[in-house]
Amino acid sequence: MLYIRVYLSSKSRPSMEQVTAIVDFMEKHPALALGQLRGMEGRDESKRLWFKLTRIVNNLSGPTRPMKSWIKYWADKKSTVRTKVISYGDGNSNNLCSNVEKKIWDLFLANDAGKTRKPVKQESSYVEDTYFKDDGVEEDNQVDSDPVMPFEEQTMDMEQRQNAIMERLVKAMSEQAGALAQLAQAAHVSAQAMHRAADAAQIQSQAIDRLATTFETINAATHDVRNALVDIDSTMKRLYSTPGT
Repeated sequence: MLYIRVYLSSKSRPSMEQVTAIVDFMEKHPALALGQLRGMEGRDESKRLWFKLTRIVNNLSGPTRPMKSWIKYWADKKSTVRTKVISYGDGNSNNLCSNVEKKIWDLFLANDAGKTRKPVKQESSYVEDTYFKDDGVEEDNQVDSDPVMPFEEQTMDMEQRQNAIMERLVKAMSEQAGALAQLAQAAHVSAQAMHRAADAAQIQSQAIDRLATTFETINAATHDVRNALVDIDSTMKRLYSTPGT
């Protein structure tokens, strides 16, 4: 659920406060803004600064995004500003719609306007394609030609692996829940069968008790018949042994 919440919030457009904070941060760290932090040390420094910027921006009013989303937003923002200026043909930043865009152009793009930029590797397709609108002007969906930093790809790959693991875990838990439900149902059926067996055993016990009582009654009757026969025999003997008068 946490992942879903973060993903949805990252699709909202940044607030003006967040955009201003990003530009101010990049003004203090121009090498990060221009993608000039290279090599092992540069990569580590870039990662550290992006983590720091992500914490700063996410604590401001506006959407909460993962670091990779802010990296892409900055690249797309520069690309949009560059495209707007170039489209006017005169390279005049005064044609831009907002002070934020003018500042981005003047600080990071003006000196690079006449250079031929090389195509670079596109970012992963699942990175959110949402952008901030300045003064009601929507930015174009473009990918900046600044280099994609290696640690960003590693972060994306790690998130993909984590998502795959979570999906497998949810599937396994679902299967386990189904198995437990079947086990509970089987236990319920078994309990019902044992209850019926107990009832049958009780009925059988009652039948045995009645049979035993019947045998006792028969035994008593047999004893009475025997006594009666003995009495009859004694009477007959007395009759035949008495002399006639």
